[in-house]
Amino acid sequence: MGYKTFPILPTARKSGLPVEDSGQRQVHINCPFCGDRRRRLYLYTDTDQYHCFHCGAHGNAVSLYARRTGLSYRNAYHELLGDSVIHFPRPAVQRPPEREPAPLDRRDAVYRAMLGLLPLSAAHRDNLLARGLTDAAIWQNGYRTLGSGKELRDQIAAQLSARFDLNGIPGFFYKLGAWRTCAYSGLLVPVRAADGRIQGVQIRRDNAERMKYAWMSSAGKPYGTGARSWVHVAGDRSRKEAVITEGPIKGDVSSFLTGGTLFVCVPGVNAVSFLADTLKELRVSQAWEAFDMDKRCNPQVQAAVSRLRLEMKKAGVPCRTMAWDPVCKGIDDFLALKRSA
Repeated sequence: MGYKTFPILPTARKSGLPVEDSGQRQVHINCPFCGDRRRRLYLYTDTDQYHCFHCGAHGNAVSLYARRTGLSYRNAYHELLGDSVIHFPRPAVQRPPEREPAPLDRRDAVYRAMLGLLPLSAAHRDNLLARGLTDAAIWQNGYRTLGSGKELRDQIAAQLSARFDLNGIPGFFYKLGAWRTCAYSGLLVPVRAADGRIQGVQIRRDNAERMKYAWMSSAGKPYGTGARSWVHVAGDRSRKEAVITEGPIKGDVSSFLTGGTLFVCVPGVNAVSFLADTLKELRVSQAWEAFDMDKRCNPQVQAAVSRLRLEMKKAGVPCRTMAWDPVCKGIDDFLALKRSA
C-alpha cells in the first residue's frame, strides 16, 4: 500500500482548528503556533500544505495534526489513516488553470497603466506626509488609492484588457467572458525590482483588523495568477551597502529620510526567498538587518533574524544588525522622530 495524503481542511478541523471550506485554493486562519491573529496561516487545498507567513511554520496535513496533538509524525499518520472520513477519496474538482506570473516587462507595463488610471485620496496623501514623505516623493513612488465597488474594478480591468494581455498578471482573472480584477480597497504600493520596474503591487488595506497588507493577487481564481514574495528595492541602487527591512512603505520612507540609502525590503520577516538574488543583482557587499525592535523580545522575529543571517551567509554577504531606541518600533519611526527632534 502506498503512502496516503490527507486533505488539509478536514485534518485541520480534526485537530481542533475552526476552519470553513470556502471553495478557494487558499484558506486563511489565525496561527495556533505563534498566536498571530491576522490570519497569516495559509491552508492550501490544492497541495494539502500549510504555511504561516508570520512564524514560518509549514508542512503537510500530517505534520499539522502531529504538531497540534503532540503525536509523533508516524503516530499522527496512522491515527489519520484510521479515520474513514478524513481519508475518504474526494471527488476531483475541475478548476480553470492558474497562470505563472508574466515576464517582468509586461507586469511593469500593466501595473504602471493601472496606477495611471487611479487617484491618490486626500486621506492617503495626508498619512504619507505624516510619515515624513514630501508630495514629490509620494508622486515619484507611485502610490495610488483603489476605492471599493465592483463597477470600478470592472472598468479598470476592461480598460487594461483593451491594451494589454492580462494573462499572468497577479490581481487579474478571466470569468464570464471578461477580465476582472480582485483586490482589497486601500493604498496601492508598487513593489519595485532592482532596476526600478514594478514587479508586483501590495495593498495597505483601510481599517483592516487583520492582514493589513496584502498582495494584489488572483490566486485560486479562473485563469488568475498568484503573487510571489517579491522584494522591494528603494533608494540609490548604485550603493554597495544595503539595509534590509520589512515592508515597501517602510523602505521608501526610510530611504527618503536618509537621503537615498539603499533599502531592500522583504514582504515579511520570513519571506526571504528572493532576497539573495536581489542583493546579488545589486552587487551589495554589506547588508544591515533592520527588522522592527520587537526582535529584542519576540521569539518569532528572533528566529527570522537567524534565518536571514543564514541566507546572507549562503549568499556571501556580511550582515550586521541595526538597533535603535526601542520606543520606536520601526526604523522609519526612529528616523522620523530623529528628523523632527
